[in-house]
Amino acid sequence: MNNKQKILISNSDVVESEVIEGEDPQYYFNDKLFENVDGDVKSIDEVVTEKVSEIINKFMGRQYENTLVLTGAGSSILRKDDIDVDMSDEIDFSNYTGKTMGELKQEIEKRLDVPGVFLLNEIADIVKYSREEGNEFNIEDLLSKVEQARAFVEFKDVEKFDSTITEIQRTIKNLCKVQLSKFHKHGEFMNKLVAQKKSHNRIKIFTTNYDTLFEQSLKEEGYILLDSFSYEFPRTFNSRYFDYDFIIRGENKIIDEPDFVDKVAHLYKIHGSIDWYQNDKGEVIKSNVVDQDDNSLMIYPRRAKYEQSYEIPYFDLFSRFQIELRKPSTLLIVIGFSFADKHIKSIVKNALINNTGLNLIIVNPEIESTELQDFVKRAEKYNNVMLFGSKFGNFVDLFRKQFAYSDNLFMDHGDRYE
Repeated sequence: MNNKQKILISNSDVVESEVIEGEDPQYYFNDKLFENVDGDVKSIDEVVTEKVSEIINKFMGRQYENTLVLTGAGSSILRKDDIDVDMSDEIDFSNYTGKTMGELKQEIEKRLDVPGVFLLNEIADIVKYSREEGNEFNIEDLLSKVEQARAFVEFKDVEKFDSTITEIQRTIKNLCKVQLSKFHKHGEFMNKLVAQKKSHNRIKIFTTNYDTLFEQSLKEEGYILLDSFSYEFPRTFNSRYFDYDFIIRGENKIIDEPDFVDKVAHLYKIHGSIDWYQNDKGEVIKSNVVDQDDNSLMIYPRRAKYEQSYEIPYFDLFSRFQIELRKPSTLLIVIGFSFADKHIKSIVKNALINNTGLNLIIVNPEIESTELQDFVKRAEKYNNVMLFGSKFGNFVDLFRKQFAYSDNLFMDHGDRYE
């Protein structure tokens, strides 16, 4: 039985770990058992971490003209075991982390245990939602059924049915009011990306998350954020703002070359946000206050996300994503995104096929999952795809990190095709 777990997958390097009960972990580089030649100085975990970091930074350190980031729920999740400080036991993380789908289901179950709404199992029975044996209860699948079944609900149950859906959506929104903490890595990640860039093309962040962690962190780090909203109030959506930029106007400027402001980033929230609303004129407005109402402009988890993505403002944002993926010399960094969203997965897969200048690195703890198998196959064949089995925080720690390498580190562990 193969107990190996892949840590990194690329065309030139495959790194695996193997944990045997009662023994120290073993590591394999391109099917060769890794031997720690620095055993007197560093642990095998430290040496392997350095090697993996070197591989990642070599891939990401190529000269790219265009850098894109795609993030999902995994980039907003913060756990005590992700933080290497004793005081983490004293911190209530509930306000500082997003939720997995399983945790979201548990929270919704608790919020529906009140008068005037159906229990989660009751609403599942009404819409005839059933999961295959062994599969987890999937909120996205349930909400898809709810949308289809609304017209067939008995008249006496319609009001209670609608109240239940409203409560589910309110719960999802409230759980996305995530506060920034010093343990989040969003700001550090952006600073490292900006420090690496050699061109004036801005870092462009595409996210399916409804929370405002990127907005909070970029503000704290002193970035100017282009998010498609006007700078006068009320802040109104217009995608043309992505075509604007910021330059420094010097009084005694002699040369015509524009002096670009360093810390400028683009943010595309392709599934909406908890602080977006639609006013009576049909305009999309960004508010400074997230209220308790249920009218936030968000594509809630359901299978109809594909159809809804063709509506304003989502269509403009998805179009921008596709345009950016077609540009030459582009790096796409995918963090905490499972690719369960087939629409987005299809966009990225087609871009890889049609744009030979597109390079992709996927950062996800589950790089051997079913949803990522298409990308694993491409990584094994081509040198422009890499997968790294890691959480967001660990990836940021390794990105652009400098180590003191031993001369012997790479002597016996070369390319997989040597």
